[in-house]
Amino acid sequence: MNIEFDPNAFDQKGRLRIEKAGVDITIFKRNEKFFAVNSKCPHKGGPMFLSKNIGEKGIMCPSHHIIFNVESGEIMENPIPKTMGDYALCNPLKTYKIDSNDGKYYVIVD
Repeated sequence: MNIEFDPNAFDQKGRLRIEKAGVDITIFKRNEKFFAVNSKCPHKGGPMFLSKNIGEKGIMCPSHHIIFNVESGEIMENPIPKTMGDYALCNPLKTYKIDSNDGKYYVIVD
Protein backbone atom coordinates (compact mmCIF):
# COMPACT_ATOMS: atom_id res chain seq x y z
CA MET A 1 0.00 0.00 0.00
CA ASN A 2 1.21 3.51 -0.82
CA ILE A 3 0.09 6.50 1.26
CA GLU A 4 0.35 9.84 -0.49
CA PHE A 5 1.45 12.93 1.45
CA ASP A 6 1.75 16.64 0.75
CA PRO A 7 5.41 17.75 0.92
CA ASN A 8 4.23 21.24 1.95
CA ALA A 9 2.07 20.15 4.91
CA PHE A 10 4.80 19.84 7.55
CA ASP A 11 4.75 21.68 10.87
CA GLN A 12 7.47 24.18 11.84
CA LYS A 13 9.60 21.36 13.25
CA GLY A 14 9.50 19.38 9.99
CA ARG A 15 6.98 16.73 11.10
CA LEU A 16 3.83 15.36 9.49
CA ARG A 17 1.62 12.68 11.04
CA ILE A 18 -0.57 10.50 8.85
CA GLU A 19 -3.13 7.99 10.11
CA LYS A 20 -4.66 5.92 7.34
CA ALA A 21 -5.94 2.36 6.94
CA GLY A 22 -4.85 1.42 10.45
CA VAL A 23 -1.32 2.73 9.95
CA ASP A 24 0.07 5.59 12.06
CA ILE A 25 3.16 7.15 10.47
CA THR A 26 5.20 10.26 11.14
CA ILE A 27 7.22 11.75 8.30
CA PHE A 28 10.20 13.99 9.02
CA LYS A 29 11.59 16.53 6.59
CA ARG A 30 15.33 17.05 6.95
CA ASN A 31 17.39 19.06 4.46
CA GLU A 32 14.74 18.55 1.75
CA LYS A 33 14.72 14.76 2.35
CA PHE A 34 11.82 12.80 3.80
CA PHE A 35 11.98 9.98 6.37
CA ALA A 36 8.99 7.97 7.60
CA VAL A 37 8.71 6.08 10.89
CA ASN A 38 6.05 4.47 13.04
CA SER A 39 4.36 7.16 15.16
CA LYS A 40 4.67 5.05 18.31
CA CYS A 41 7.97 4.37 20.02
CA PRO A 42 8.78 0.63 20.19
CA HIS A 43 9.83 1.02 23.83
CA LYS A 44 6.52 1.93 25.52
CA GLY A 45 4.43 3.49 22.73
CA GLY A 46 5.57 7.08 23.22
CA PRO A 47 4.46 9.70 20.67
CA MET A 48 7.20 9.83 18.02
CA PHE A 49 5.16 12.50 16.22
CA LEU A 50 6.23 14.83 19.05
CA SER A 51 9.88 13.81 18.93
CA LYS A 52 12.74 16.26 18.93
CA ASN A 53 15.41 16.38 16.22
CA ILE A 54 18.84 15.47 17.56
CA GLY A 55 21.85 16.19 15.36
CA GLU A 56 21.92 15.17 11.71
CA LYS A 57 20.00 11.90 11.92
CA GLY A 58 18.58 11.53 15.42
CA ILE A 59 15.02 11.79 16.71
CA MET A 60 14.33 11.56 20.43
CA CYS A 61 11.18 10.02 21.88
CA PRO A 62 9.70 12.54 24.30
CA SER A 63 8.62 9.86 26.78
CA HIS A 64 11.93 8.23 27.79
CA HIS A 65 14.48 10.14 25.65
CA ILE A 66 15.61 7.18 23.58
CA ILE A 67 17.29 8.48 20.41
CA PHE A 68 16.69 6.67 17.12
CA ASN A 69 18.31 7.08 13.71
CA VAL A 70 15.57 8.59 11.53
CA GLU A 71 16.88 6.76 8.44
CA SER A 72 17.40 3.24 9.79
CA GLY A 73 15.38 3.18 13.00
CA GLU A 74 18.38 1.87 14.92
CA ILE A 75 18.87 2.99 18.52
CA MET A 76 21.57 5.64 18.73
CA GLU A 77 21.30 6.18 22.48
CA ASN A 78 19.23 4.62 25.24
CA PRO A 79 19.55 6.56 28.51
CA ILE A 80 17.58 3.98 30.52
CA PRO A 81 20.03 2.16 32.82
CA LYS A 82 20.50 -1.54 32.10
CA THR A 83 20.03 -2.08 35.84
CA MET A 84 16.31 -1.49 35.20
CA GLY A 85 16.19 -4.90 33.53
CA ASP A 86 13.45 -5.50 30.95
CA TYR A 87 12.26 -1.89 31.26
CA ALA A 88 15.47 -0.77 29.53
CA LEU A 89 14.93 -3.08 26.54
CA CYS A 90 13.89 -1.47 23.27
CA ASN A 91 13.62 -2.65 19.67
CA PRO A 92 14.56 -0.50 16.66
CA LEU A 93 11.96 1.96 15.40
CA LYS A 94 9.98 0.80 12.34
CA THR A 95 10.90 2.83 9.24
CA TYR A 96 9.18 3.10 5.86
CA LYS A 97 10.50 3.88 2.39
CA ILE A 98 9.53 7.08 0.60
CA ASP A 99 8.92 7.21 -3.15
CA SER A 100 8.08 10.03 -5.51
CA ASN A 101 6.53 9.96 -8.96
CA ASP A 102 5.36 12.86 -11.13
CA GLY A 103 5.71 15.35 -8.27
CA LYS A 104 3.70 13.20 -5.83
CA TYR A 105 5.19 11.69 -2.68
CA TYR A 106 4.30 8.36 -1.09
CA VAL A 107 5.12 6.32 2.00
CA ILE A 108 5.43 2.66 1.02
CA VAL A 109 3.75 0.47 3.63
CA ASP A 110 4.38 -3.26 3.29
